[in-house]
Amino acid sequence: MAPNLRLSLTIFTIGFAIEAGVNAYDILTGSSRGGAAGETLFIAGAVATLLGVLFLTLGRHEWNEVHRTRVHHAHLTLLVTVLLALAAAGPIAYYAYMSAVAIPSWLAYEVGAAVGASLFLSFILYAIIVYHLLGTAGRAILILALLAAVPVVGIVGYHIAGDIPTYLTTVRSSPTKLAALIEPVVSYLSYMFLAYSLFAVAFLDAHRRVARGLEPPTPDGSPPAAPPSTS
Repeated sequence: MAPNLRLSLTIFTIGFAIEAGVNAYDILTGSSRGGAAGETLFIAGAVATLLGVLFLTLGRHEWNEVHRTRVHHAHLTLLVTVLLALAAAGPIAYYAYMSAVAIPSWLAYEVGAAVGASLFLSFILYAIIVYHLLGTAGRAILILALLAAVPVVGIVGYHIAGDIPTYLTTVRSSPTKLAALIEPVVSYLSYMFLAYSLFAVAFLDAHRRVARGLEPPTPDGSPPAAPPSTS
């Protein structure tokens, strides 16, 4: 039943579990994910998210109209998340390579806010994907995951905004030293281990419910229609 939807939920669950494990390890050992290892993990996480959304899209016919609507909302949220990331990276790239242009005072606030918003919206994306597949307990776990992500996102955005002039100066003069400057900020992302752990639990519960053909009640309290079986 609903093979593409279940595969999507499986991919997300595994990705969250890996992230939570790596983050917990970073905190316990005091290490960080800067450099090549950090880039590899970031790319792996992005690929897992895209694969999850892909199979979610392929499986949009496997549930009811609520699920198809959620898939549409997930696509829009993913698009806005990418645009916010570009809004942060674009000005940095411009002012980094236009050394003759003065750095405006608003740049730090714009980049910090864009980074923080992009990070948090990625978690909103996960919540949109799975919320309608959960029962009351699963939805409570999902809300706790979002709350756990808020302070970490705020800290990361705040520190990036405060260090923008230093980042730009370093890129203009010694680009190879930039990784060392960003590493302390990257280390704050390790505290996402709680949020990722809770998301893994929520997605695992959604997978269980989909496998059993369960679905939350409709808003008016009437029993939901069972998802169509596959041949």
